[in-house]
Amino acid sequence: MNDDIEKEIIAILLKNPKDIELINLNPEWLSDSDCRALYMAMKSTDDTSLMTIFGKAKTLFEQMTLGYSDLITLRSSAITDAHLSEMVKDLHRVYAENQLDQVIQMYQEAPYDDNLEKLSVAINSVNSIDERVDDGSIGAEAEELRYNLDHPVQAGIKSYSQLDTCLAGGFYGGMLFTLGARPGVGKTAYSVNLAAQMMSKNPKLHVDYFTLEMTKREMLNRFISRDTGVPSTVLRANANGLKPVLKQIVKQSSEKMERLNLAVYDQTKTLAQIAGVIRRHASEAKQNEYIAFIDYIGLVTVPGFKERYLQVGEITRQLKVMANEYNVPIVALTQLNRGIESRQDKAPQLSDIRESGSVEQDSNVVAFLSRSSIQDDIINLDVRKNREGMLMQIKYQFNGQGMKFQELELDSSD
Repeated sequence: MNDDIEKEIIAILLKNPKDIELINLNPEWLSDSDCRALYMAMKSTDDTSLMTIFGKAKTLFEQMTLGYSDLITLRSSAITDAHLSEMVKDLHRVYAENQLDQVIQMYQEAPYDDNLEKLSVAINSVNSIDERVDDGSIGAEAEELRYNLDHPVQAGIKSYSQLDTCLAGGFYGGMLFTLGARPGVGKTAYSVNLAAQMMSKNPKLHVDYFTLEMTKREMLNRFISRDTGVPSTVLRANANGLKPVLKQIVKQSSEKMERLNLAVYDQTKTLAQIAGVIRRHASEAKQNEYIAFIDYIGLVTVPGFKERYLQVGEITRQLKVMANEYNVPIVALTQLNRGIESRQDKAPQLSDIRESGSVEQDSNVVAFLSRSSIQDDIINLDVRKNREGMLMQIKYQFNGQGMKFQELELDSSD
């Protein structure tokens, strides 16, 4: 049955290529390798000719069993695309139920906590497929707007005051916030400060931080360094050499970190793994009580995609879909192209984003960190794209030893 659904979906897309933009289909749901290769080929090109799609699919999957004549036959078998969305949902359900069966078997063979958590995620994935059905009604949104006219509401998750103003009230649900910088400027340190600011101003906030470059211990050191001023290098290599009073401060800070709703993941490397955690926690959270950080996009892997720009495109698309679906903000870090260093004007531009234009396209907000040309300890945050607010530059004083970003007052001339 699953093979029939997959082939019928691919047949419809071959006949009506524009329909591919109307569905949210994860290639992992396609168990047939030929169908997966054809779908990924169609996603990666604007050329809708059958020959181009066939050639790209063969590049992605050299062992493809379907020939060109088979594609002609497959395309001609498509009758109507009227039920395409329902078919994609059915495909998703079959995939999710198969995953659940596998996890149930794993748990039965090894009933440990990590497998129990996987089982919970799998169950939630199956249950969530039919939860959100968009009938096009705007009644709930209109009622909420009328309520907001007479009642103060929190516009979003609060962070730094100037950044909140720039974002029209804070980090709001549905936002994909992309933070870019060249290596060594401090984008990880800034994200740590951003998360810490948010947790201090929003005590009920749950933060999921996915670190693909550092270990969980290194990230903890950075949070503690930011909290105490003790350099993270000391915490890593010479913690036992600290004076007793500093040891007590670090100990108290570590206990404080444990009490926060902060989860750091250093073994969650693929898009599917990251999405599984976000979906589970976001579905359980109330409004303005959840945010996810991904450090960074360039290290997330998407099995099945050979070209890196296709992987990045799939990553940003899925992050944006999840942000909208669960009404939560997601912060994604990215690196900028090396060419910026050879320019006379080193202020980052949207065109400097590495690997894929999808990062700019899918993001609600794109901001860049760069060092001031006047003072080494001044870092500029330039908001270059902002769908719901203004474009502006925010200045921070950065203490690299203590991992601390301090927002500077606006000059009267600004």
